[in-house]
Amino acid sequence: MRVVLTGGGSGGHIYPALAIARGLMAENPNHRILYIGTRHGLEHDLVPRAGISFRTIHARGLLVKGWRGKIAGAGALAAGIRDAWSILRRERPDVVVGTGGYVSGPVGLVASWLKIPLVIQEQNAFPGLTNRTLARRAYAVVTPWEEARQYFPSHTRVVLAGNPVQVTTTHTRESARVALGLDPKIRVLMVTGGSQGAAALNAWVTELLPELHQATDWGIIWATGSRYYETVKNAVDPVIGHLPPSRFRMEPYFYEIQTVYRAADLFVGRAGAMTIADCQAFGVPAVLVPSPHVSENHQAKNASAIQARGAGLAIEEGQLVGQTGTILSLLRDTARLSTMQAAMQALYDPHALDRILATINHAAGRRRS
Repeated sequence: MRVVLTGGGSGGHIYPALAIARGLMAENPNHRILYIGTRHGLEHDLVPRAGISFRTIHARGLLVKGWRGKIAGAGALAAGIRDAWSILRRERPDVVVGTGGYVSGPVGLVASWLKIPLVIQEQNAFPGLTNRTLARRAYAVVTPWEEARQYFPSHTRVVLAGNPVQVTTTHTRESARVALGLDPKIRVLMVTGGSQGAAALNAWVTELLPELHQATDWGIIWATGSRYYETVKNAVDPVIGHLPPSRFRMEPYFYEIQTVYRAADLFVGRAGAMTIADCQAFGVPAVLVPSPHVSENHQAKNASAIQARGAGLAIEEGQLVGQTGTILSLLRDTARLSTMQAAMQALYDPHALDRILATINHAAGRRRS
């Protein structure tokens, strides 16, 4: 089977595509997989590193202000369509799989023109513009959220399947904490704004450290984001010098992120779809602070969906400092934390990747028949 994957811009679009690629290769090493991205997106680094064939097209977002930006966006779309046409005509894939982001727009559009089945994997409760636009041309849309169905045309074949997260760590909660140098008997608060970090979350933790200094029953494991690490470290050094390492760990980024999730009792961070999927996979209740800087405010809808299911809290960035007491009370509330943990764990779909792959295979079979 020949498969073209496309999606990019942010890790939330790329990591699901990489998980699908790994699943396809595990299913049959003879599958031919090509990933189409851009030269400037994160996929340009991540995809080749994963050992997957990679090609680029011209693409940029269309949600820009000003007529000059819109004209430039239209020009990039035309160039992207030209590039995608050339690649798909040459590769002749059996199926195209799009995970969102503006790069998948031209590829999905050309796939429909060439009668190549298109499968869309949508991560968010409120689908992105590209996936909403392409849905009417798709063989199927795969999404974890029943709420997302309303944003697609009524005739759309919607397959409910979680975001693909494969739990690979063998750690228990206790062994994960030991591996991270943390006291296995305390409550652990995990805070991260993703690989790039979030200034508001870093500022909140900085203000929280004096309370941690006086506590004995809880600790923090904190990823500041690479670009903030040195600045934050200089600001908190006078405080963290008095904190025992068994209750505090700060890094720019945790590469063994599954170990960190396994160690955590409560997560505080952004409401990206794949972040939430990780919380589901490890049953970690979440205090979700949606980024106000994402397109169409989709993180707020993700956070609301989790709160509605009793698996977490949704807090606006501007209200975070005022909710510190609520968060620490939750961290210490064994009964409530346990209830939310069960609710979050119940949202994990361990067979998500199998359903996604089955949908891709069905679509490809339609092309070959």
